[in-house]
Amino acid sequence: MTKRHVFALLLAGIVFAGGVSSANAEAFKSPSQCVPGMRVTDSLGKSGRIKGVRETTMCDVIMDGTGKIGPYLFWMLHPAGGSKETNDKLVPGKYECFGNGRYTFMDMYITGPNSYSSAGTRGTFTVYPSRKIVFHGGSLAHYYAHLLAGPAIGLNTNGDSFYATTCELKKR
Repeated sequence: MTKRHVFALLLAGIVFAGGVSSANAEAFKSPSQCVPGMRVTDSLGKSGRIKGVRETTMCDVIMDGTGKIGPYLFWMLHPAGGSKETNDKLVPGKYECFGNGRYTFMDMYITGPNSYSSAGTRGTFTVYPSRKIVFHGGSLAHYYAHLLAGPAIGLNTNGDSFYATTCELKKR
């Protein structure tokens, strides 16, 4: 095998690895990921191309089919062909909870691989491959929950896909 063939195989491997990682892409974590010209898909499965960033958190997307420009919060988008889901895991630590963008003065603590405490109670939880979280016992047992990027936990009381309360891992 010549050096040229080895180089071509290495280059093909790098391109393939890049394609695999983008196929497993998750929701954007910052507006800097909204690169003009990039193909994206929104949380409802509609695709388009990034036109640019507006204000500090909005990404303008030219929608496929209609050509109309739609504004999106960056976290509502992920690279086209990938998944909107996160590869994050719930790690031990303090998770601060926010509702409507404001701190709720409710904190939860992940205390182990499947245990938590909140509001003076303790319980366990299970994270399913779909990212659904089920709390067993404790103050969060009556909530529906989902693992979000960050890592963060989305909470609601009706099982819908909108999470008015999110609990985010406090970064040091």
